Amino acid sequence: MNRDCIPTWRESTISYSYYHEMRHAKFMLWITKPLVDFVRNMFKMPMVWWPWMAGLPLINLSSIFFLPRTEAWVVLGTGLLAAAIMTVLHAKLGYVRLVGIGHFVWIPMLIWLVFRLDHIREGTLFYGWLLALIAMDTVSLLMDIVDLIRYLRGDRTPRF
Repeated sequence: MNRDCIPTWRESTISYSYYHEMRHAKFMLWITKPLVDFVRNMFKMPMVWWPWMAGLPLINLSSIFFLPRTEAWVVLGTGLLAAAIMTVLHAKLGYVRLVGIGHFVWIPMLIWLVFRLDHIREGTLFYGWLLALIAMDTVSLLMDIVDLIRYLRGDRTPRF
């Protein structure tokens, strides 16, 4: 048996590690590319919408500042779930009016948060954030319902 053909323990460890690093890199590219494409298409909208398109995820992601609170975990989780749904829909269908149904996971969250307001002290930063979040997410849901109706009536061409 030719001993030169058998890799040493160190060589096999390096190749094994390299193989898994490359698999991880491909997986990360597979995950992030649709999200990057989705965000790029969002900012192809008219500039008048840019503050809204930036503010909506920011107010939802600002839940990380309140994370010991259950409400903040719920907002963060539903926000990430909504983003995942919308990214998958965008990857499959393009930037169509149907993409907004990803926000529909907010409906139970918003109902629950409205009932939670009675248990949170008014005048606190957390209370103000919840009110702003409820208002912005509700307006977004109303726009998504209009988009869904337009999609169901036949407006299915990708916007960007």
